[in-house]
Amino acid sequence: MKGILKNVIMTGVLMLGALEIALTAKPAAAIVLPAQRLQFALGTDTESLRGYLQPESLNSYVFKARAGQQGSISVSSLTGQPLTLSVFGVDGTRLTNSGQTWIGQLPASEDYFVRVTNQSAVPTPYTLGVTIFPLRNHYVPQPHTPFVNF
Repeated sequence: MKGILKNVIMTGVLMLGALEIALTAKPAAAIVLPAQRLQFALGTDTESLRGYLQPESLNSYVFKARAGQQGSISVSSLTGQPLTLSVFGVDGTRLTNSGQTWIGQLPASEDYFVRVTNQSAVPTPYTLGVTIFPLRNHYVPQPHTPFVNF
């Protein structure tokens, strides 16, 4: 009986330890799914694509951006079904978790995940538009050697 009680207590301690690890892990570790990487074509800042979602499912996308970049992300159903857009950084920072549009400034240089969710009971085709503007280069004068004429 003592052995059984000891095993039950040890199992409980191990489960509590595992729960603590799960709760203290980075938030994104629990929410990152396989995602399609978005690559902007050279010289462009916009990616537009079409997708299709089965009922009660989601598609996930990822792109890399730098702190301070401005952007907008929107999703629209081609059949009028409601879709939900979620945008969050790999560090777990949520930029939005509902609605169909996000517009704003990216807070960190990292990967950002875009999740499109269909919570309806109807298969739904959609379009996703992602625009991330490049950082504006600030002109910094470079020292130059003066031209001397003799």
